Amino acid sequence: MSRENVEVVRRSFAAFENGDLDRLRDLVTDDLIVYRAEPDGATSNGLDGFLQLTAEWTEGFTNWTPLPQEFTDAGQRVLVRVRQSARGEASGVPVADDFWFVFEFRGSRIARMSIYAHEAEALEAAGLEE
Repeated sequence: MSRENVEVVRRSFAAFENGDLDRLRDLVTDDLIVYRAEPDGATSNGLDGFLQLTAEWTEGFTNWTPLPQEFTDAGQRVLVRVRQSARGEASGVPVADDFWFVFEFRGSRIARMSIYAHEAEALEAAGLEE
């Protein structure tokens, strides 16, 4: 099942990038939980909650792009290193950094997505050793 989970995560990134919210909705559970460790430990529910957290995260930036770099099969979880880049809306200064997403599943759909600024935290959440 884990290879299939990686493919579901790949499809979710593609759907998000293409703005295909209907397709994205098909890939996540209705009660999706999204946890953002940094900067505030925020948690949201459902796809709409995810979109709200994303809007808050990208506020003050333009050209925000999350590019998945590495997918790691962790059994019932999938770990993804994501390179996020953007420009400061007021300053125009480019910024980029890596974040780690851990996806958990219920059946063949994403039930939880946790976002970490530190690789060690993400590895622990995914049940992998550093």
